[in-house]
Amino acid sequence: MSEFTISQIVEALSEPFPSKYIEWKPQQVSKDGTKALAAAYVDTRRYQERLDLVCPDWSSKIELLADGRVAKVSLTIAGVTREDVGEADSSDPNTVTTAVAQAFKRACAAFGLGRYLYFLPLEWVDYDPQRKKLLNTPTLPEWALAPSERLEKATSRAIEREVEERGAQPPAPAAPVAPAAEELPEPGAYKLPFGKHNGRTLAELWQSKDGQGYVRWLASTDGKGFQPRNPTDQQAQRMARAFLSLQSAYAG
Repeated sequence: MSEFTISQIVEALSEPFPSKYIEWKPQQVSKDGTKALAAAYVDTRRYQERLDLVCPDWSSKIELLADGRVAKVSLTIAGVTREDVGEADSSDPNTVTTAVAQAFKRACAAFGLGRYLYFLPLEWVDYDPQRKKLLNTPTLPEWALAPSERLEKATSRAIEREVEERGAQPPAPAAPVAPAAEELPEPGAYKLPFGKHNGRTLAELWQSKDGQGYVRWLASTDGKGFQPRNPTDQQAQRMARAFLSLQSAYAG
């Protein structure tokens, strides 16, 4: 049984995947074969990684129907079970795998994981009918980016606004070696600026005995966890949320 409430788990699962995990496939091809509707998807293993990170005690049950062309997956998280079905065409050489993967992802969506992918706008892009390949892919809207990516964009906009308001230009790099631009730290390298873990990075804390619970508490925004009182607190919470969302990338 998870130590967190189902609402906290759903909130963590619902965060978008890092954009580098997003793949695209043609959902519909135009009559002339030069355009296709690009549909976004994420590999099943990334779903499993997120489940392992947020709720390690999850479990699933698979039931095959119609000679393996239809699969029903029951997913249980923190004592709550939700299920859905998936199907594959009989001509698919990987009928069972396709049906199970589809059912598994749909069951995950019932808990919020990957659900946002269904709401991404479909966009026509250039298509190569010979290779059956998309020649370009859509740009993800900001709301569909992982927390650390949204934070990076927001930081960039704030810097641009500040420069614009001051009527100044960004300083030119010095010659012969340009100084490194200040970069947003990786969530794992972020050092907590307060509390009993002051000075410890999120990565160090995650490896400690009770650290994972503290990081999840820090990232929680449901009103029962950490309550930010100033910009420093807000930054710590954003970094903790970004760290949780991107742990699967570190694991890979």
